[in-house]
Amino acid sequence: MELPSSYVEQMKMLLGENYPAYQDSFSVSPAKGLRVNELKISVDDFLKMWTVGGRPSLKKIPWTHDGFYLPEEENAAKLAFYAAGLYYLSDPSAMGPAEFLPVRPGDRVLDLCASPGGKTVELAAKLKGQGLLYSNDISASRAKILKKNMERHGIANAYVTAEDPKKLAGFFRGFFDAILVDAPCSGEGMFRSQPSMVRYWEEHGPEEYAPIQQDLLEDACAMLAPGGFLVYSTCTFSPMEDEDQVLAFLARHGDMEACPLPSVPGFSHLIRGGEELPFVRFYPHRLRGEGQFAALLRKKGDRPIHPAKKALAWARGEEEYLLPASHLPVPGLHYLMTGLHTGTRGKYRFEPSQAFAMALCPWDWPDVLPLAWADPRVAQYLRGETLLLEDSEVKSVPKKDKKDTLVTAGGYPLGFGRRSGVRLKNLRPAGWI
Repeated sequence: MELPSSYVEQMKMLLGENYPAYQDSFSVSPAKGLRVNELKISVDDFLKMWTVGGRPSLKKIPWTHDGFYLPEEENAAKLAFYAAGLYYLSDPSAMGPAEFLPVRPGDRVLDLCASPGGKTVELAAKLKGQGLLYSNDISASRAKILKKNMERHGIANAYVTAEDPKKLAGFFRGFFDAILVDAPCSGEGMFRSQPSMVRYWEEHGPEEYAPIQQDLLEDACAMLAPGGFLVYSTCTFSPMEDEDQVLAFLARHGDMEACPLPSVPGFSHLIRGGEELPFVRFYPHRLRGEGQFAALLRKKGDRPIHPAKKALAWARGEEEYLLPASHLPVPGLHYLMTGLHTGTRGKYRFEPSQAFAMALCPWDWPDVLPLAWADPRVAQYLRGETLLLEDSEVKSVPKKDKKDTLVTAGGYPLGFGRRSGVRLKNLRPAGWI
């Protein structure tokens, strides 16, 4: 790959004698990874399930507790496991920032630049269905992708907004216990996996992004509660966007302090003025993953503990929702997801939503069609086809008790269907097929 000469000079200054190793990394295929969705399945149970049928064991990504490298030939997005929301596919390095952010069940958490949702899914898993998660992306189109990924993973205690972070800061001063700022950047760390980023870098370099990142950090700081943690991350190597950005932020905010990050083989701990900085950079010639930078910061003070609150039933017209931690939508903000959309209340019946199906435990629903992973009807259902029921699966349900049937694979929800004799009409929405 031909890299811009100015970029090459920058990297030679940054890496010194290690630059040739970085250059050689472009001849190696990017690693692929998956992160287990612990909202639905434990890591141990997932690994046992994965190897059924002769799949090779997965190798752990060393800076995560729930991330694993995928074999290069494995198309994991085509598997029913993926449709069931049991994992999120991601570059292994991109799993670091959410792993580093200390989140406790019950916390108020913000993913400020969240699309497409890989980091949000991990933050939600850390909350274990408790507390409150806000996931924001300034672009409404990207926020729609974020919402879909969150629904597939069964996240119920969250909101998705499409807002300018400065506007959010006006509503949520000192509100959040943990904030992730995975900032837009010049993308130098993605050159290997996305060669088109080279041309983009020539048109939109670090100088364009540094002011945006500074504003994001200021907005995040305003929304962080005393004792709260903030992770700032990028997928670039530019010191202007990385350590210089964080050091300048700390110089402006005496109430913020840097915290050490884990020491993992392959991490590059940065040196400035002969002293090691508590930040890390991922280089593709030193580990199996793309480029990444991360810093963990903390606002001085005592971290609050919030009393447990039950989900709140809420309706908007015919649409019904369960809102997390009894937190109502804030008037004036653009929401794409408000807690768990349970369904639509019609004149004669309740139509449960696909999001509701993905968040359900099968034993919480009165009528379930349990399919084995190897059942060919799983693939048929995911294609939107009507299913033929076996004799033992046919049920005669009184009309007054009749509810839509929850279709599961291996015990994990895929969506709803509707019984009609020996057939099950597929109710999986077109946008999910």
